[in-house]
Amino acid sequence: MEKSNQEKLLTLKESLNHVGKLLSTAVIIILMLIGAFLMYYVVSAKLISQKAGVVPKISLYTIISGSMEPSIKVFDIILDVRIDDPTKVKVGDVITFISTSSISKGKTVTHRVMDIKKVNDKYEFVTKGDNNPSADSDTAKEDNLIGKTVLKIPKLGYIQWFILSKLGWIILILLPAIGIILYDAMKLFNIIGVNENAKDIKNNSTLLSYSRKAENKKIEEIMEKIKKKRYSVKDKK
Repeated sequence: MEKSNQEKLLTLKESLNHVGKLLSTAVIIILMLIGAFLMYYVVSAKLISQKAGVVPKISLYTIISGSMEPSIKVFDIILDVRIDDPTKVKVGDVITFISTSSISKGKTVTHRVMDIKKVNDKYEFVTKGDNNPSADSDTAKEDNLIGKTVLKIPKLGYIQWFILSKLGWIILILLPAIGIILYDAMKLFNIIGVNENAKDIKNNSTLLSYSRKAENKKIEEIMEKIKKKRYSVKDKK
């Protein structure tokens, strides 16, 4: 019965150790994905904000205004593909660009194309937010284009906003740290358990050895007594 309980305990420890490894791996993978996402997001935003003339092939943006509702809502994340050929932009497309309008000059704006013009051999796009009553006060210039929206991820911006907050960073640091500590603790308990089992086996082996030696000694003493009795009987005869 005792052996069966020990086997169950060892099986439980192995299962917990396996679960710990899976959780640790999952946390590391999630952190790597989040890190890659944030790194790409920050780098692409920096390249554009610095006006370095370098636009990433793919850009991610969090919508922070309701100008494109209901098609694109606040805290939706959009994925833009760089516009290498302005002739491929059509009326009805949603584009992201650096605004030259007086209200939003220098800001990154995502609006829908309402009309297309050509001025001095350069394309200009009349844009409007779906939720705005009128078109933007200035056109989106060909040189200011960033990309065309090809994908919308609803409400994912909430996660990004949380990750970039102080509380989000604390949780992202603490949770993996707690997971690693628990995993290491489980490994430590497992090692301690193995060592204790080894000590028990060693002690049991030592006790068994002592017991056998004692039994052998008793047998030797009994045999010696028998021999003495035999010799004594022979002497009397």
